[in-house]
Amino acid sequence: MSRQRRRTVTAAAVLAGAALLLSQVRPLAQDQGVLLSVGDQPVDVAGRLLGGWQALVRRCDGVTVLAPGSPRWQAAQRSLAAYSPPASLSAAPVQMLAWGAADEEWLLAEVHWPGPAESPAHAAIDPAIVPLRRVNGTLQVQGAGVWSGDTGPWWPPVFIRRQLAERLPALPAVLRQCLDPQLPPFAG
Repeated sequence: MSRQRRRTVTAAAVLAGAALLLSQVRPLAQDQGVLLSVGDQPVDVAGRLLGGWQALVRRCDGVTVLAPGSPRWQAAQRSLAAYSPPASLSAAPVQMLAWGAADEEWLLAEVHWPGPAESPAHAAIDPAIVPLRRVNGTLQVQGAGVWSGDTGPWWPPVFIRRQLAERLPALPAVLRQCLDPQLPPFAG
């Protein structure tokens, strides 16, 4: 095969591949923004890119990762357990971030509630991202900012951070930005 013929065949193969790719990728407008539909599967490309960018530029100065079992962890766990009993009694935080001074402290907890859902009184609670704020010396769940549910098809960390900002504007931005969810429904 001549060199010119090989170039023509190669160019045709590249064009065919590009055409096939483009036939499988199209923008998909949604209420929360635009996704890409790749082979009829929605993908939040912008969310993934934004999540990577946020991880690179965020500064978590002043944010403390609480140690499991520490006094502050235990105080938050008691507040979580008391928020919606009896189902909330088994609150099991996966991680807790803290920001602020003792009198103006904010916490952001990623929580699940293990245990059997055998009766309506002990129905399972979905995993959640729960903001807490110290008010008059007591940690209180900030119900307006609690996130629980499915983020799909949106990239979970970015979607949850955006929801926290919209639902609870008083939550310090640094705390929200430094949250890296770990539980399967929230992790990226």
